[in-house]
Formats: sequence, C-alpha cells, structure tokens
Amino acid sequence: MIDALDETFDREEASSIVNVLIRNLKTIPGGCLSIAVSSRPEVDILTAFNGYVPLKIECEEKSNKEDLGKFIEARLKAYDMDEKCQNEAARILQEKAAGMFLYAKYFFEQLDTIAEEAQLALGDIKGLPDGGLDGYYEATFRRIFGGKEQAHFRSKFEGHPLKRALQVLVAVQRDLTLWELSKIVEAKDMKDVVETLRPLGGLLKTPPRANRPNELVQLNHKSVRDWLVDETEEKRNTNTGEWHDFHLDIKKAHSAVATSLWTKWLPPYLEILPLEGKLGDTAANT
Repeated sequence: MIDALDETFDREEASSIVNVLIRNLKTIPGGCLSIAVSSRPEVDILTAFNGYVPLKIECEEKSNKEDLGKFIEARLKAYDMDEKCQNEAARILQEKAAGMFLYAKYFFEQLDTIAEEAQLALGDIKGLPDGGLDGYYEATFRRIFGGKEQAHFRSKFEGHPLKRALQVLVAVQRDLTLWELSKIVEAKDMKDVVETLRPLGGLLKTPPRANRPNELVQLNHKSVRDWLVDETEEKRNTNTGEWHDFHLDIKKAHSAVATSLWTKWLPPYLEILPLEGKLGDTAANT
C-alpha cells in the first residue's frame, strides 16, 4: 500500500515512485502481487496512471461516511461516556468532520495531548468548529490570534512573524531545516522560530527544541497549505469579495522568499564566484 502519493513534497521523488510502478506493474505475473496507491486527483499523477481506472472516494459518499463513523466510534470507546452520549458524540463529530478523516484525527490527537484522564464531555464535541478541515484550520488560527472582529485578525496576522514563516513554507520547493528557515525569515535565532511556530501545534511538524538545526520543518498535511493559499471562487467571501482572514497570496509569498534569498543569501556567494563580477553586474542591472 502506497498512501498519499500526492503528499510527497519532492515531486521528482514522487515521479520516481510512479515511474517504477508503471514500468514494473505489467511484468509482475497475475495474482502474485497487488499494489494499492492512494492520492488526491492531481494532474501529473492521474496522467501517469491513465491506463488504469481509479476508484474515486468522495467525502460525501455513503461508504466513506460509514468508514469514518466506525473510526470515530472506535476512538470514542476509550473515553468514559455512557452509550447514549457516545452515540450522540459520534453523530455530531461525523457531521462536523464533513467526511474528512483528518478532521477526526486532529481532534483525537489534540485530546490525547491535553487530557489527563480518559474523560470527554458531549460539550467538547458540540464546541468543535463546523465546516470540515477549512473550519478546523480557521478556528485554530482564530484561537492563536484571539479576538472576534475580522479586522482584528487581519491586522494581527499581517505583522506577525508566524505569517512570514508560513509564507516561506508554502512557497519553497522542498522541505527546509530549522536552520534554513531561521535564516530566510531573518529570525533572531532558531529558538525564536520554534517559539513562533509552536502555537500551530499539530498542523506543523517542527523540532521540539532549537538545538536540532538539521531537523525539517514541515506542514503536517498538504491540505494546510491548500487552505492557506486557496483562491477558488467558492471560497471567496460573498460580502467582502476577499478570501479568509489568514489567506496567503502565493505570488507575494514567492516574491518574499526570492527577495530574502537574493539579498541575504546570494551576495556572499557572488563575492567568491570566479566570474570576474559578471554575475554581480547582471544582478545589479536587473
């Protein structure tokens, strides 16, 4: 089973996996080996496997909802709730998850980290955000920045170092180490970056301490990036014409990263390159 092929950050690596599968699948004698590959329907992956008929699983499909229900019910059994409350909790959580396993997974992981005892009240479920992952991500950011007014969220996020770090993470073409991220965002030190990212909790994979400069900093799931940069028309606020309060303009994100690399990282290398100043002259003229 090869799960979440689309989440391979390095597209060359993903292509290598796909090429190996395509090249060798037809040489395997029938019945000897079965391989299942899961992925979101991204164009390059669908194109590579165009000789096969994929089984599409939609969030709203009955079979998907039934599987999600079984997962939720199994996890709820670990908590001290009577059967009636447990059934109601399962129904509410499944409705809020909108067919997305990841929503339920996030909830239980968060609960596991904060619960000292195996106790769960029905109110804990009712208080969860609606709207599946989009609702969960927005609620997480609102909790970080506090307040209730839209203008408050926008103004606090705009000048916050967390926005700068997220701009880098959504724009780069490969995973960054903690040290690399700290340099690109021009942080005081790596501890400063760790503390900035800590409130995102389970949405981000980050070294627990600043003494691990070579460990990677990664968004926990591709859907986090998709939500941050999403500009599909149905996500636009019909009243204001704007995206959600924590939206990142991907073009501005790329520009910010490029500017940082060009002004802070490249000059030392340009000084030592044996190009008789030609590259530096070109840079100055562009």
